[in-house]
Amino acid sequence: MLFIFPALLVAGALWLYLLDASGRGIPVLMYHKVSPEHADDLTVTTTQLEAHLQYLQANGYHILPMQRLLTYITTGEALPAKPVFITFDDGYLSNLHYAYPLLQKYKAPATIFLPTAYISQTSSWDHKADDLMNLDQLKSLDETLVSFGLHSHLHQSYQALSLDEITTDLQQNLGFFKDNGLSFLPVFAYPYGKRPKNRTVLKQMKDRMQNTGVVAAFRIGNRLNRSMKDVYELQRLDIRGTDTPEAFQKKLKGRAKLPF
Repeated sequence: MLFIFPALLVAGALWLYLLDASGRGIPVLMYHKVSPEHADDLTVTTTQLEAHLQYLQANGYHILPMQRLLTYITTGEALPAKPVFITFDDGYLSNLHYAYPLLQKYKAPATIFLPTAYISQTSSWDHKADDLMNLDQLKSLDETLVSFGLHSHLHQSYQALSLDEITTDLQQNLGFFKDNGLSFLPVFAYPYGKRPKNRTVLKQMKDRMQNTGVVAAFRIGNRLNRSMKDVYELQRLDIRGTDTPEAFQKKLKGRAKLPF
């Protein structure tokens, strides 16, 4: 089953505030790789990830499926107090081996953003290429717990591409899901968090996203989401294995001063 929302919003046409019932901004966490022992900018350990999930649950956060955020965007249906959304980029095999069991243990839904040309391959754009899941492995994940989102086809920075190249890449990204019967949500994560710098091209890109049914898109930003002035500029918090527990908590509360 394909999860496609109607394109109800033009970016900026409807201004809702992305606030929870307590008046806070909404955090969206961005992870990449998970390892039993190794930690770096792109990799958290299983111990760290479990500690994050435990902290969220112990402190009253509601870990929600991404579809709840899209429903909020399209209908305004209220979210509970202290919502949080968990995302992983690229579809690393380590997500299956190490993250997925923890998501199951804590009943924590998450969305994995997939660069579809690289399914079954390796992350050749990394300083250290790692294996990515294949189609059968992706389909084996419990779809009530793990959803998939769009992360381009070729994992190229949209800042470096022309509008036509972006359009082609987006169509290929969407086409892979549809052609292979892989369920997905109409939400996009920009590779490297990058968008076109030219304002005209940026607006045209967002218009084309909306016309293809993409409801929202994430940059990085490293801030909480406080408004929906532009649903194609939603922000995520870059969670790293080099973060201390205190740094994680500051990011979660929107108190960290970070780039992007």
